[in-house]
Amino acid sequence: MGMLPKQQAKPSASPEANGWRKTFSSLQIRDYRWYWASNVSGFFGFQMQMVARGWLIYDMTESPLLLGIVTAAWALPTLTIGPFGGVIADRVEKRNLIVLNQTATVIITLAMTILIVTGAIQVWHLLTASILAGVVFSFNLPARQAIVPELVGEENLMNAIALNASGMNAVKIVGPALAGILVGLIGIPGVYMIVTGCYVGTVLAMLKVPRTGRAVRKEKTSVMSEILYGFRYVRHNSTVRALLALEIVVNFLGWPYMMLMPVFARDVFGRGASGFGLLMSATGIGALLGSLGLAYMSDFKHRGLLLLGLFFVFGVGLVLFSNCETFNLALFFLLIVGGVGTASFALNNTLIQCNIAHEVRGRVMSIYMMTWTAEALGVLPLGALAEAKGVSFAVSLDGALLAILAVIIVATASQLRKLE
Repeated sequence: MGMLPKQQAKPSASPEANGWRKTFSSLQIRDYRWYWASNVSGFFGFQMQMVARGWLIYDMTESPLLLGIVTAAWALPTLTIGPFGGVIADRVEKRNLIVLNQTATVIITLAMTILIVTGAIQVWHLLTASILAGVVFSFNLPARQAIVPELVGEENLMNAIALNASGMNAVKIVGPALAGILVGLIGIPGVYMIVTGCYVGTVLAMLKVPRTGRAVRKEKTSVMSEILYGFRYVRHNSTVRALLALEIVVNFLGWPYMMLMPVFARDVFGRGASGFGLLMSATGIGALLGSLGLAYMSDFKHRGLLLLGLFFVFGVGLVLFSNCETFNLALFFLLIVGGVGTASFALNNTLIQCNIAHEVRGRVMSIYMMTWTAEALGVLPLGALAEAKGVSFAVSLDGALLAILAVIIVATASQLRKLE
């Protein structure tokens, strides 16, 4: 297990806190609070943008496949330049890198807002913006992930990651529903203006986080050699390698259903943008409960077995949701899907971070980030299958495969079952 240099983390939270105070212990740390606020502001904008963009694309094209293509476009730069983002995160001041990347996000979103307001928006504009967002994401996420242990210390790491997920999932409750309502009241241009403001808030909050320093480099090496070292490190760390493989599976089979929510809302349940917002909010409520529960279980011992169990329930929940005949029952099953999906995501992140050395944290997290592209890549076959066989059949198949693979892994992977 990689430990942080003592001078880099100065947490003030009390790990001995009990009850609900223990659940929110990392928020006692001032620097983490500003980091958390920055994430929440950015994710609020992202959630609203996802609703507005998804509705806009589907309204313009009426094609689940094109919806998937635009959504998946960010994956290409993430796969190709993501490792460079990890090296940069290990070389430079992480806080400054985050601020720079978030400023780029503001510029991209502002450009889209202007195009929408003027009525000049085309699908290729949205596709280009998605690709540019992937470039920014490639440099932003490794730094955002790697800075957390520097702010809270490893003893508070699981709590901090779970609370970060909790904040983002609280936004999932309000953001999509609000966006769905606002699309009807002020239109997509108005929603994009609010989204731009949220991204500005992300930059301002992150500026309140002090510099944490950079990882100490023992010798000067080339960027490419550092990238290769990161991959070799993962290859020789069997625990991290297995956890990354799990993340690929759940991202490819589990999460792509989110991108087809406009299809469920309009074509399956006969609802408009407000119905889309309610579906997304139900996922957010479940996700908030799941991440808060994980924050409370920060001292739980059998984490590997819990992770595999969450993957199984995730798959079963997708099957039940996609076969619902009533809107209210679909909302109920989305509570379950959101809860177990988010808890598994936060727990896997924690286990990876607890099993890597600090000096390669940025590079490993960039590889971890690359596994997220499996979600975007999974959207493409799912969108094509939804167009050919129907969205309910497509999501049911993905959920069933995820549940079956979870059972196989539980039966065969003793190393993961024993993780604490």
